Amino acid sequence: MTGTAGTGTPDGGLDVSGIVKRYAGVTVLHGVSVLVRPGDVVGLVGHNGAGKSTLLRVISGATTPDGGEIRIDGRPRAISSPSEALAAGVATVYQELSLLPNLSVAQNVFLGDERTRSGILDRQAMRTEAGRLVASFDLDLDVDRRLGDYPVATRQMLEIAIATHRRARYLLLDEPTTSLEGAQVERFLERVRSLARDRGLGIVLVDHKLDELYQVCNRVVALVDGKVRIDARVDEVSRHDVVAAIAGEEAADLLAGTGRTGPPGPPGPPGPGQAHDDADPAPAADAAREPDAATAVVAPVLDGAGGRRLEVRGLRAAGLTDVTFTAEPGRVLGIYGLVGAGRTEALRTLVGLQAVQSGAILLDGAPFRPGSPARAQREGVVYLTEERKQDGIVPGLDSPMNVALPVLHRYRRVGLLDRGRMRRESDDLLGRLRVRGNRNGPVVSLSGGNQQKVLLARAIAQRPRVLLLDEPTKGVDLGVKAEIHRIIRSLAHDGGLTVVLVSSEEEEIYEVADDVVVMSHGRCTGTPLADAERTPQALRLAAWAAA
Repeated sequence: MTGTAGTGTPDGGLDVSGIVKRYAGVTVLHGVSVLVRPGDVVGLVGHNGAGKSTLLRVISGATTPDGGEIRIDGRPRAISSPSEALAAGVATVYQELSLLPNLSVAQNVFLGDERTRSGILDRQAMRTEAGRLVASFDLDLDVDRRLGDYPVATRQMLEIAIATHRRARYLLLDEPTTSLEGAQVERFLERVRSLARDRGLGIVLVDHKLDELYQVCNRVVALVDGKVRIDARVDEVSRHDVVAAIAGEEAADLLAGTGRTGPPGPPGPPGPGQAHDDADPAPAADAAREPDAATAVVAPVLDGAGGRRLEVRGLRAAGLTDVTFTAEPGRVLGIYGLVGAGRTEALRTLVGLQAVQSGAILLDGAPFRPGSPARAQREGVVYLTEERKQDGIVPGLDSPMNVALPVLHRYRRVGLLDRGRMRRESDDLLGRLRVRGNRNGPVVSLSGGNQQKVLLARAIAQRPRVLLLDEPTKGVDLGVKAEIHRIIRSLAHDGGLTVVLVSSEEEEIYEVADDVVVMSHGRCTGTPLADAERTPQALRLAAWAAA
């Protein structure tokens, strides 16, 4: 199902027609056309590497296209820089915000657009005008205060406010909710709706989360390998069809829930074991299948003491007041809660990144004091951070070396490193996880989703008994998300690992976890949720009730 953008309208609009872009002879955009009318909210989706970011860079003037045309309100525009785009009425807000945290709110509002009187900065006029701007967006900000003192969600809304202040009529928003959670996301989406409905802005919203797109967008455009695969109204195309167009039918079935293992019970086979790009994928609902290839490197892990591999009792640490839960072999325990609930702090404490103040941790029935990540690893407890770029990958190294870093001791023979064996085994694991792209180049050359699979491969290579995953699908595309879900389930159900999954997405917890606990204010709120209490809606209610 494709639309016919790029034809112009009497009402004007941001009309992107036949855009072609090549890098080093490789075509990444193949004649892409998208039309954004005033008042539209257009959701732009696609797998990592589909061309979404390149398209935004072309429209925003950061990249020059090799073909095609951009018309704004009926007039052809040759945009060669972001400042030219802004002058034409197009502003872009990226994941990495451009505002300067060490400057005041007012200084950020007028950065590069300062007000003067008789050649002298008119600070009072800027403060007054900045105050009117933040008030018009219902932002509770002191314009004289340092911007970095405010949360990311507030800074993001200020950046959008500044764009409208500079007379932008079209907004390009790149993954704007990645760093937001819960009520922050709802408030942000309501503001996007208001900007389109009440101010007539045309908005392009790049997002991997279809639930958010379907809440706020009136149209969805799906890019696949640099081509428009879908361009339709949201009431004309289902979520399943969008995922299937991007990532294949199997991924669509997985994300729709047909790959879910069902309510707690004896561990059984998870969903389908083939990736969306296999030639002959097994039916999504077929339970009779081989274990996932990734589990071949993990020796089956025997049950812990009485089926309890990891027991946490009354744990206190920085940000934690009373954490108590049990995680069993062969199962996925989901931990859910609102921002500040202590979810990440719990995992960091279990792996020794912050000190235990009191309470008990038992590993297979024996007292366990992690002390440090290295000691935790020796005991079979491995942590995958949510901060992929900051704390995860080593950018200058290739993918096999990134995988092997924690286990280099395995490849030392008479004091020398057996690089050949190390690379063969690491590359084999990367292949099992279907890491795509140039695995022998710097890991940063891979897409974000493939970088995340490299880190997952590193965790698996350490042969853990307990795998602690903090937001493992943050910022990855729908196809990779489905693959990671499949791998997590298989590591638990086929490999016998104990997996503890922290996620801010209720749907992810519902799809992947066998057992769920809710955290609030640094403590677990009660017993694990029963089957009927583990729906996304029930999880949300439980978290808010405990807040």
